[in-house]
Amino acid sequence: MISAVLTGFIFLLSFFPLSFLEKPFFEENPLLNPKNILIFLLATVVQFYIGKEFYTSAFGGLKNRIADMNLLIAVGTSAAYFYSVFVLFFPSFFPKEMRHLYFDGAAAIITFILLGRYLEHRSKNKATSFMKKLLSLKPEKARIIIDGKEIEIPAENIVVGDTIIVKAGEKIPVDGIVLEGEGEVDQSMITGEPLPVYKKAGDTVIGGTINKTGFLKIKATKTGKDTVLSQIIKLLLEAQSKKPPIGRLADRIVSIFVPSILIISIIVFDLWYLLADNIQYGFLSAVSVLIIACPCALGLATPIAVVVSVGRGAKEGILIKNPEIVEGIKDIDIAIFDKTGTITEGKPSVVDKKIFDKEKISFAIPVLKASNHPLSKAVLDILEDKENKKAENIHQIPGKGIKGIVEGKTVFIGNKIFLEENGMNVLKTDKTAVFVAVDKTLVAAFYIEDKIKKEAKEVIKKLKEKGIKTVLLTGDIKETAQKIGKEAGFDEIYAEVLPGEKYKIVETFQKEGKKVLFVGDGINDAPALGKADIGIAVWQASDIAKEAGDIILLKKDLRLVLKGINLSEKTLKIIKQNLFWAYIYNIIGIPIAAGALYPVFGILLKPVFAGIVMSISSIFVVMNALRLQFIKLEN
Repeated sequence: MISAVLTGFIFLLSFFPLSFLEKPFFEENPLLNPKNILIFLLATVVQFYIGKEFYTSAFGGLKNRIADMNLLIAVGTSAAYFYSVFVLFFPSFFPKEMRHLYFDGAAAIITFILLGRYLEHRSKNKATSFMKKLLSLKPEKARIIIDGKEIEIPAENIVVGDTIIVKAGEKIPVDGIVLEGEGEVDQSMITGEPLPVYKKAGDTVIGGTINKTGFLKIKATKTGKDTVLSQIIKLLLEAQSKKPPIGRLADRIVSIFVPSILIISIIVFDLWYLLADNIQYGFLSAVSVLIIACPCALGLATPIAVVVSVGRGAKEGILIKNPEIVEGIKDIDIAIFDKTGTITEGKPSVVDKKIFDKEKISFAIPVLKASNHPLSKAVLDILEDKENKKAENIHQIPGKGIKGIVEGKTVFIGNKIFLEENGMNVLKTDKTAVFVAVDKTLVAAFYIEDKIKKEAKEVIKKLKEKGIKTVLLTGDIKETAQKIGKEAGFDEIYAEVLPGEKYKIVETFQKEGKKVLFVGDGINDAPALGKADIGIAVWQASDIAKEAGDIILLKKDLRLVLKGINLSEKTLKIIKQNLFWAYIYNIIGIPIAAGALYPVFGILLKPVFAGIVMSISSIFVVMNALRLQFIKLEN
């Protein structure tokens, strides 16, 4: 930001006439005036304070015999800067036609390169924020039983074997096994499945999940780094550290380009001195070579395309967080999708209903309102409350249902087992069903599913048309997974998969030499999103999934996966075009700057024209990147 502001002032001072600042201090040196001194001071701050990292990295690289972009930036901008300093303070060393300042060019290069690096670094080093957000899932306090008494202690002090009390609405502090009681536990943050899971004595529970109803007495079986939540954190960190950085085309070119330019510059100076005995022309030609080869177009090629791509993506509802993925998206072999919340809506919905008594159904509404269970909410969504009745004596039975009294009538709402235990016969069904009975007479049956997104089939079909194998992963039961997977058209389906197993499946495909795209939304998907070559977090994803993803979809439309792939492919194409132009421009421009036309035509490219040509190449790169704003993106 500092570099951009200072460079903006430099350009304003350089290109706008400011007569009150242009009166020279000495008549013999018209360049030495307040305006140019101010430009010099601002440029010095950009060159050596803002640009310090380029010098330190360049020297570090030279110690290890590595010539990279940092060295070319340091040398190129230094050539432009110091040439300008000498022209400003010692103009007599230069012919009048060679007295030009290039402070603006040097500052602009540093600013644009830093912009590109900012975009790149913003998407990296997310491990710390992962840790903070995941650790926030753990409760700070817990109640354990010691000598028959409940004692509150810090949750981190729990050891294996402790007996823990968890009441309704509280988080379960560690992994354990239920000793007494029963309750419905919301495990969605770990498993991704939307419905609470009924837990009773003998069942296992996971730390970080929430006991929605009932009372649980739990024996701690895993604490600290052994818990499921800690394993997810570990997998995330591994995914971040093992994810190989995709080699940037510019870096590969620069590894050859940089030493070549430095050698050419030295040779040019030597040739002018030895063959023409002209040190001045030798110096000016060598500087022209460095200026014309200054990596503005080369350095801009990737970041400017990424800047425009991110803007276009955001307009479409796609946020490209990690610019490095644009190079690898064309090589994707396998697209893996999470089920709940990604392929499906992520919440239960009534897909069918049978109402046997329309008048008595109104008695169910106040009882449903008293429940916070997702199935109750799904049924409420399709019922209209016209009578505003009140419910009393509400009693929730975890894993079964809820009952209450409405205007003297007993209302039962729950699953088949709950109604049968209360002396009623209900219809047999293989679907998730909520039955309603009033005074032990069956009133209605609501059949509930997590509906598949309407565009899911289209997305899977088009991915397959691209030659990409499609895979469905879910922690849900096999029957549900097979039904959803076949309906959507997946090639392979994996059911009852734990978060660590999702990571391992991605890793297995990668070991087979496959490039993997993973699309998910939950905390349980975050390790796989981080491990995959490209991770896409859908619009309603958890913050942790969004942190792990390379692309975030900002709208509720799965077809944005296709648009994201399309945008990345077109961005890569633009980057390659930009790099090609920068390469061709240097092939043509460097010999001219070196003086190749002088022996025949008497033409010597002055540094000022070298700077102009360099600017034109940069403008071309920018204009080419701006085409991304108007290119049609197909679903």
